[in-house]
This record gives sequence, structure tokens and C-alpha cells, in this order.
Amino acid sequence: MAEILLVLTNPYGYEKALHLAFEEAKQTDCLFRVTFIIDPEALDDLMRDLGENGWLGIGSRRTLQISMMEGYRALASDILEEVSRRALSIGITVKTELNEAGIRSYLSGLPSPGPEKIFVSGSHALGPLIETLDCPIEWIPED
Repeated sequence: MAEILLVLTNPYGYEKALHLAFEEAKQTDCLFRVTFIIDPEALDDLMRDLGENGWLGIGSRRTLQISMMEGYRALASDILEEVSRRALSIGITVKTELNEAGIRSYLSGLPSPGPEKIFVSGSHALGPLIETLDCPIEWIPED
């Protein structure tokens, strides 16, 4: 069965991508899947930057990192529940998942053949990375 995949990377900017993916899912009879990506490397980079700038000591850095990861997981779960509710309200069946991987490794690790259409929602910084991947991706920059 054909599949549409929506990959969310930002808990504060995904409306445009969600709308486009819903429209595509309504027009085709296919499996609709939404994955929220939490990139642990991005969180590591943030913690390292805070430590290098003197904001965090090594102990507080690890504690904050654990707390932030738990917070991101909870926020992502809330967003996926909201996506499920909205999909159900317009008659679309959706499968959701939370994935803790880098966006590149996640997309590169999709089975072949993979989804017919992949929407990736994210910041403008993801654009150059997404454009280097060889799969049917529609990158939707979110503000």
C-alpha cells in the first residue's frame, strides 16, 4: 500500500506541513504516517555551547540535558496526539511515532521502496541537508 510520511522536527512550526500532508492524504488512498524527530545530537550541541560559554558546569549540563530530553519527548507526544485528533476529525487514519535520531539518519534509514511522498517540516537550516537526500522529499520550511 502507498504511504505518505510527514516528518516533524519543530514543536512550534508545523502547521503548513500538516495542512499540505492532510490535503495529500485526503486525495489518495494510502497509509498516512507522522513521525516527530528529536535529534539528540542537536541537544548535545546546545548543551556543549552552553557549557563552553560558561552557563553550565559538567554536572548541571547533564541534568539539564536529561530534563530537556524528557520535556521534548512530552511535547512531541502532545503534538502527535493533537495531529491524531485533527486527522480523525477530517476522516484520515494516521499512524504516529516519536523517533530519536538525526533527520539525515532517519530519512536515509527508511526502507526501500519507501513512502511515495515525504513531507519534512523544519527550520530554514534544514534545507541544505534535506536537498542532498535522494528520496521524494518535499521540504516545507516553517517560521
